[in-house]
Amino acid sequence: MVKKTQSIDGFILKRREGTSPDRGEKPVFLDSMTSAKLKPTTKHVKSKLEQKTAHALSQSNTLTTGVEASLRSLDFDAEEQADEAKQELQNIKSKPSRRERKAIRLKETKKKHRIRRIIKWFFIAVGAVLLAIIGWLSFKALTTGGKIFQGNVLDMFTSKTRLAEDENGRTNVLIFGTSGYSIEEDAWDGALLTDSIMVLSIDQDKHDAYMISLPRDLYVKHTCKKLLGTSAGKLNETYYCAYLDSNKDEETGAAALRKTAGKILGLDVQYYAHADWTALIKAVNAVGGVDVAVESVDQRGIYDRMTGLRLPNGVAHLDGEQALMFTRARGSLGGYGLPGGNFDREKNQQKVLAALQQKALNAGTLANPATVNSLLDALGDNFRTNFKTSEVQTLLDLAGNIKSNNIISLPLVGREDGESDLVTTGMLGSISIVRPVKGLYDYSDIINYVKRSISSDPVAREAAKIDVLNGSGQAGLAQKKADTLKEAGYNILKVTNAPTDTSDNVKIYQLNKGKADTASALEKRFDTKIIDGKLDGYSTSADFIIVFGVAAVE
Repeated sequence: MVKKTQSIDGFILKRREGTSPDRGEKPVFLDSMTSAKLKPTTKHVKSKLEQKTAHALSQSNTLTTGVEASLRSLDFDAEEQADEAKQELQNIKSKPSRRERKAIRLKETKKKHRIRRIIKWFFIAVGAVLLAIIGWLSFKALTTGGKIFQGNVLDMFTSKTRLAEDENGRTNVLIFGTSGYSIEEDAWDGALLTDSIMVLSIDQDKHDAYMISLPRDLYVKHTCKKLLGTSAGKLNETYYCAYLDSNKDEETGAAALRKTAGKILGLDVQYYAHADWTALIKAVNAVGGVDVAVESVDQRGIYDRMTGLRLPNGVAHLDGEQALMFTRARGSLGGYGLPGGNFDREKNQQKVLAALQQKALNAGTLANPATVNSLLDALGDNFRTNFKTSEVQTLLDLAGNIKSNNIISLPLVGREDGESDLVTTGMLGSISIVRPVKGLYDYSDIINYVKRSISSDPVAREAAKIDVLNGSGQAGLAQKKADTLKEAGYNILKVTNAPTDTSDNVKIYQLNKGKADTASALEKRFDTKIIDGKLDGYSTSADFIIVFGVAAVE
């Protein structure tokens, strides 16, 4: 049924297209004339009808599309909700029961225990290996220590005894090497002669050290009944002579050499360390070689025909065999770069020992069991000493605290202080020897040089040169006073008569103001004021002149 459109007084209520008549839109009013004019024709009505039909179809399509979209959305939501429900159901089904949860926990606990057992046994195995290594090294140390050191081997681990000292608080060690590959085998003529001889003087508290090499050809007095039948000879014969005369007793041979070295240097030498060529080769190889400075006056470096060693100047890395050649090279059969002969060899021996000490005490070296084992093997059959087992820990501490570059060399020739050489070469009959410049068997200059070099006394270290003059007219007074001063550590240059006598007790003239410590000590010793300047009528190169007058005569 078609509902008729109502009109009031010529007004027609017109709805907006595409809207519902119930939505309360405002009416559009047309007067009767306009309504009459707009009366539609059949064609016009048809067109309008088509438009409305198309519009209705469009609206229908839109509605259909929206409905389909909504339905699809509903389907997707339904599917998603279904999946969630399905997953939840699976979760509920898969949730273990109490018995299953207990079994799972038990399984996990067993797994943890198994891992812990594996870790535990791993560390037990590692610990066992370490204990085995430590045990082996301890055994080697004990057996080796028994060969090298004197006393109960257990004292190496349980005691730490201070080393013996002289009256100046210094510990002096003779280090010497025999020229064979065995410490007890005279494999060839001269294999047990001491090719290298040096003394190391140590202060245990200040950790300073001085090293003095002694020429092997230095002519000395010694007893040599079986070997040569003489009472004097070269220093390198001293050990061997006493060794043979005592039926091959190591201690007796070493004691004879200690006594002779101490007499030359004016030192109480308490200890010795004796090594052979094998000990040097093995020790150097055990630490992986050593680095030494090759310092030759020849631009090519050094070449020694006897050993075949050829090295350029600069730092050289040496293995055991090369280190041995370096310590033996002296240019005796030609070559180049070793003009000092034995004196150059002595310097090179000190370089190798210092480098070996530094390398052997390196933290990485001591942490390597194989290296420690090799070092013990090197020392066991090829090293002897009179150090006690209770002193080993003290020795290790000192070796670690005294760095190789802090070991001061005191050469007897080519001294850095510019002073004259203290020994020289010469001939004694048909043999070539080394002797003190002062005279055969006269070691006084050497003793004074060593004493003032290692002394803690500033006067001794200044080594001021002093002339002692007799101004009393009494013969022998100046020499007597000079001897007393020399015993006190003063460096006496000349003893003679004064240009004129004086009635005073003593007059002191200072020519070198740089020797302040000596000046202060002399003023205090003689209770007098030092005079600055020269003594009229007297010429000297000394730093001080001391004139003893009539009042000094006792």
